[in-house]
Amino acid sequence: MGTSLLARFLAGLLVLSVLLVGPAPVAQAAPVAATCTGSVGPGIPPPAGFAAGVAGFHAQWYGQSGYPTLCPGERSTATVAYYNAGSRGWVNGRMGEVAYLGTWGPEPGQDAVSPLGGDGTVGSPSTGWPRFNRIALQPAAYVGPGQVAWFQFTIQAPLQAGTYRLYLRPLVEGATWMEDFGVFWLVTVLNPDGTAPPAPDATTGYRFVSVATSRGTFGTHVIKERLAAVTVKTLTANATDCLSNCPAKPLDQYASENAAYAGINGTYLCPPDYAQCAGKINSYDYAVYNSALRKWINYNALNAQNGGLFWNGASTSVYRRSYVYFQQQTTITAGITNYPLLVQNGVVIDSTAEQNGSQLLKGTKGAIGVDGTFVYLVIVTNATVTDSAYVMQALGARDALNLDGGGTAAMWISGSYKVGPGRLLPNAIVLTKP
Repeated sequence: MGTSLLARFLAGLLVLSVLLVGPAPVAQAAPVAATCTGSVGPGIPPPAGFAAGVAGFHAQWYGQSGYPTLCPGERSTATVAYYNAGSRGWVNGRMGEVAYLGTWGPEPGQDAVSPLGGDGTVGSPSTGWPRFNRIALQPAAYVGPGQVAWFQFTIQAPLQAGTYRLYLRPLVEGATWMEDFGVFWLVTVLNPDGTAPPAPDATTGYRFVSVATSRGTFGTHVIKERLAAVTVKTLTANATDCLSNCPAKPLDQYASENAAYAGINGTYLCPPDYAQCAGKINSYDYAVYNSALRKWINYNALNAQNGGLFWNGASTSVYRRSYVYFQQQTTITAGITNYPLLVQNGVVIDSTAEQNGSQLLKGTKGAIGVDGTFVYLVIVTNATVTDSAYVMQALGARDALNLDGGGTAAMWISGSYKVGPGRLLPNAIVLTKP
């Protein structure tokens, strides 16, 4: 076969192979990972009319920038304007005359720390706020009657995806809070891949659910109610501090005496069936605010390493160490301390190294949590204390405190026990409805 015939023969084979097999595969580009991109919604314009010259210090909301959608850890600058509707000017640097924006309720609560910003103290992010509970200082040296102050501040998205709110209210430091118009920022934090977080579960009432976490799946008793629809009360059987043989009663008695709808056991206690509790039966080494008596029981225990969860109506505040609250002493209507704090600002607190042997063992564990909208009364089965922290996070609690469990565990709602009745309790938490 000649050279030209051979070349044509080989070329024909190549064409035939392409027809039969198809062209050679083209290398595909590696898939591009989804990226998270933040955004800010449209601004909110001012109302049509304003009051003016009202005697004293007064403010009226004048408009604000839009609600941001952020990636975890991303920052955004927010702006809110207030019109000086009073007869007195706001003077920077002069106590009793200088205007600030302060944290307000229901989320995070009056003067409470927010996961969205702060000065780096009390567990707040360091975003340049004047203090952890003072969001911004008046921008000008003097804001006279009829003038508008444009406050600016930085928000930082928490690492946990979800929706967060920052309520704020203007005040003249050292003098008075000014008008509350329900101003807040709604901050949506995306997942790291840019997808939206799941919508919060709005189911209320009692449920027994299987809660999936990174540490396993746990059977969980949950009572969930809107903070705006209930009143949280922390109660004690003793009216004064008690070191031994303290009064105690069943959970349903706390509920009936306070016309409550639901309740759960409170702090760790020294039960009568523990040999080491001889001489201090039913005592507890934790501070509890008695909502009925409007006073602290075991007040000195506030100055301790325990965690604390506090309410002022529907507003909540949380402290990993109760001695921080002890130093500030904000107004509350309910409050309970115990060890450890489980979740703060949506993040599980790693307290494993500080836990005792029984806390590290699996068993029945109690907890209470809040997320700015809901309160959660929870009893987790076959769990360690750390397991229960992950359960609280999975349920949606932004802040959560450990409660007693084991043989003390008790949960009551609408006239019947879901868990317990357990032991007699020297303190308890109940929910009342209007």
